[in-house]
Amino acid sequence: MSEKRFTTKIARLPLRSWVILIVLILVTVTLVGKGINRNKTGGEGAHAVGGDSEDTGDTLMPKNTDTKKKETVKKAIVVIDPGHGGEDCGTCNGELYEKDINLDISLELGSLLEERGVSIVYTRKTDVFVDLAPRAELANGLDAALFISVHVNALADYPNYKGTETLYCPLPEGSDRGNRMDGERFAKITQAKLIEALGTVDNGIIERPNLAVLRKTHMPAIIAEIAYLSNPSDMEKLANPAFRNKAAKALADSVIAALEEMGAFKDEDGVYSLTEQ
Repeated sequence: MSEKRFTTKIARLPLRSWVILIVLILVTVTLVGKGINRNKTGGEGAHAVGGDSEDTGDTLMPKNTDTKKKETVKKAIVVIDPGHGGEDCGTCNGELYEKDINLDISLELGSLLEERGVSIVYTRKTDVFVDLAPRAELANGLDAALFISVHVNALADYPNYKGTETLYCPLPEGSDRGNRMDGERFAKITQAKLIEALGTVDNGIIERPNLAVLRKTHMPAIIAEIAYLSNPSDMEKLANPAFRNKAAKALADSVIAALEEMGAFKDEDGVYSLTEQ
């Protein structure tokens, strides 16, 4: 068949045939176009971040970038240090010995704190001598939360001097306490509680970095000087068991306040605990 004859036959096709031919061409072009697009974008929707795909392959699982350290819970141990003891009587006035007053207040303090869920360790519970360094070492070895040493004071040459003061060791120069509890903060809390409860003269808080039990302890540590045995009115108060009990309760309140400020909480057994990283 010649080229001229073929062209003539196509030209003579009826209109209906032309319409069918055009429709077939359009359908074919559409199907081919969709196939090309599918090949170009294949799989991208299945691996999109946040997609609904159930694929659990490695490419969809986010990596764990959480580097937060695990927290551990420990009991908040408080070391109570009755000053002096044994052959070391401390100060005295007549039949009143500092070592005995310190021990009496300390034992009552410990009893009150245990009733409130605080774990207590004493540096001494009887009239025995304990050197200064082992007192601090005991607290450090226990990783205690707080250290509180109980004393009474005396100034033989100044019998009119009286009142209550709390001693602490300041942080090294340049240190930033931030929101952490330290000796100074613990001293402020304790001094306020004692003055409120006892009504004694407020001598404030005093830096004493030279005292071993304050300098060598690794936790917030204080020495609470309850009153002056060398002063007649203070001595009369210290001889009164009711006054000593008030002092013990004020010290217990200060310990609880300090622990709670440190974030301590009662665990399921009702014992004060702390979290640490």
